[in-house]
Amino acid sequence: MSKTAYRRKAILSRIHKALNAFYLLQKIDWEYDIEESLRKILGLALEEIELDGEKAIERALIIVKSPEGENLEIKAGWKTQDADLSFSHTVVQETFERGEAILCENAKDDPRFMNAESLKQLETLSLIAVPMHSENRPVGVFYVESESAGNVFNSNDLEFLQEFAQTITPFVKFGITHQGHVREIRKLKEEAVGRYDMGNIIGRSEAITGVFELVRIAAEVDRTVLITGESGSGKELIANAIHHNGPRKTEPFIVVDCSGLSEHLLESELFGHLKGAFTGANNEKMGAFEEADGGTIFLDEIKDSSRSLQQKLRRVLQEGELRRVGENKSRKVDVRVICATNEDLAKRVQSGDFIQDLYYRINKFPIHIPALAERREDIPLLVAHFLRLMDQAEPREDSTEVTPETMDTLVHHDWSENNIRQLRNTVELARDLAEGELIDLPVLDRVFRIQCGENPESLYHRPPGDLGMPAGHLVNIHSNRFKSLLEKEPGVEENGKR
Repeated sequence: MSKTAYRRKAILSRIHKALNAFYLLQKIDWEYDIEESLRKILGLALEEIELDGEKAIERALIIVKSPEGENLEIKAGWKTQDADLSFSHTVVQETFERGEAILCENAKDDPRFMNAESLKQLETLSLIAVPMHSENRPVGVFYVESESAGNVFNSNDLEFLQEFAQTITPFVKFGITHQGHVREIRKLKEEAVGRYDMGNIIGRSEAITGVFELVRIAAEVDRTVLITGESGSGKELIANAIHHNGPRKTEPFIVVDCSGLSEHLLESELFGHLKGAFTGANNEKMGAFEEADGGTIFLDEIKDSSRSLQQKLRRVLQEGELRRVGENKSRKVDVRVICATNEDLAKRVQSGDFIQDLYYRINKFPIHIPALAERREDIPLLVAHFLRLMDQAEPREDSTEVTPETMDTLVHHDWSENNIRQLRNTVELARDLAEGELIDLPVLDRVFRIQCGENPESLYHRPPGDLGMPAGHLVNIHSNRFKSLLEKEPGVEENGKR
């Protein structure tokens, strides 16, 4: 090995060790700053580099393509000022496209780039652009330049800087890859915050605006919350809103449905278990409380938990600690607990099915979600919201509309079986079945019949003029409303006769 080759190998080894040490100390989280990280990589690496003839690299950049692949972006600069981030776009673009390094010993007189406007505007005398590849894919371009006559680059410098770029590429790629993950995480978090923002809980009725105010307060205080309401009334949406508008919003939000699992499976789901703790426990498992550490756990249908499990839940709330199934030691957790139920837990306490002390611990901040029957004036808003979501997800030439008669039917329909979820399913199916962009009574009639399990074929064999809507599906017009309608009709007497 020649003396020059040995020296280069030693320099690159020092650079590799320095970058390894740097990454071991890096804090990698979703607040990760890719540009700051790459600046440090470039600085650490270039402080170690030595070119032949004691030449100096006066400026250096790491340049990548934007996520869309259209524009060139500077991700890091060395010996640059904020305003000193210019470079030859022509040279860098060609380096990307050809995947080959470019050396311009005299950039001003290089016949390859005589017409390059970007070079004409620079004071650059000599430059090198080296592609950075990983797994045969472009990562970026390492770009160096000089303005001084004593620092003109040559083919030896090009060879060394190619080896240098190869050394730093894995670290640059790691940073760029992590930036992509961070970007995705931030996007998801922003979507989650937007989705569960107070403005996305639909309604203007007095019944629901009172809930909004309670949710706002609950988000600000770190109390255990008990959300009550009928099935499908939106309890999980409210729990999400509390979490995503509070101080724990950047931490996990974990949902556990207490109604769908047996006692032993639910205990394992909540608290985790050790390997071999029970038959089938082939691996150690972290429970939902540990997953939610620092954030919020939402226990849906808490009423369905056994008394034995209720005792363990009480311990978590009281002591802030738990034990995995099969474990003797306790583990500390910091979790906000939000519970929900569609039944009156006070009655369960009276019957002995629910531990009184646990009830008081989870009922520190009660929020009751009104059923749709208590907020019928919000139904047109909800219908419009669901249609808007469908129009966005599955665009049509024109937005879907609902006839006034159909909306009136929806407003007065009995939604007690599943409330908002039931209404949403009805609206979505009606939009699917509507032949045009209008949902009218025949379409709604067909939806109700399908939901009742009636053979859709029977829909096409009704007597003329028969809408065929089953009892209970038509609007229930109260006597005072019917009377007011009659009074508006000319020539109609109070008893309804002409």
